[in-house]
Amino acid sequence: MQKWIFYALAACYLSACAPARFVEPLKKGEQVLTGHFGGPVAKVPGIGAIPIPFTSIGYGRGLTDNTTIMGALQTTSLAFGVGQFELGASQRIWSNDRMGVSGQVNVNFLLDFYTGANRIWPQLDANYYFKYGRQWKPEHLDHMCSVYHRNYNFFYSGISNWFDFYRIESQGRPNEQLWIPNFQIGHQWIRPKWSYQAELKILAPIYSNENIVVPYPSLLQNRGAMGLYFGITYHL
Repeated sequence: MQKWIFYALAACYLSACAPARFVEPLKKGEQVLTGHFGGPVAKVPGIGAIPIPFTSIGYGRGLTDNTTIMGALQTTSLAFGVGQFELGASQRIWSNDRMGVSGQVNVNFLLDFYTGANRIWPQLDANYYFKYGRQWKPEHLDHMCSVYHRNYNFFYSGISNWFDFYRIESQGRPNEQLWIPNFQIGHQWIRPKWSYQAELKILAPIYSNENIVVPYPSLLQNRGAMGLYFGITYHL
């Protein structure tokens, strides 16, 4: 049973348990705490179609104005004795006052505390974002200092690529999903202390969702699944 839970969580983890992180990299020295809720939308008998309630907590720091390093822990899986950890970095590739393109490289770890079973998956993301609102426009108080507003919003869209190089899945089946793409579109509300995020994902759109244990509604009918995610960020 414990081994089955491990592989079930692994399958869900590869479906993306969190929204895109640090689409717009932090400023140098800026630190934040993050929390996320949501996951793939599944049909639950007697309830209906709801997002699987995965939760995570994380930390990010602006290494430079263009590079953010981060780490996260998937807290839901801890209840089943499985640790899911994520380490990565977000890099600003191009930007101006209104929009930008960023990329992210992550390494995702899964560890069963009871059996010692473990897996590692690399992840490569790319996102485009468009800002509106007051943004980081300076107000000059005098010649020596200025105040920056942090009340703005942005839309974003992108692709998240998971790579699974393990040849065998659960129950000894061959792994046929070496590359798992996910497409995302979302919105963030950036505020001085608390920021918020909502995101819709199209998960694994190149793979069939038929004849599997959990029924996943999809915008593509018999392919992939849909995910809904919500996030909150506290600026330290």
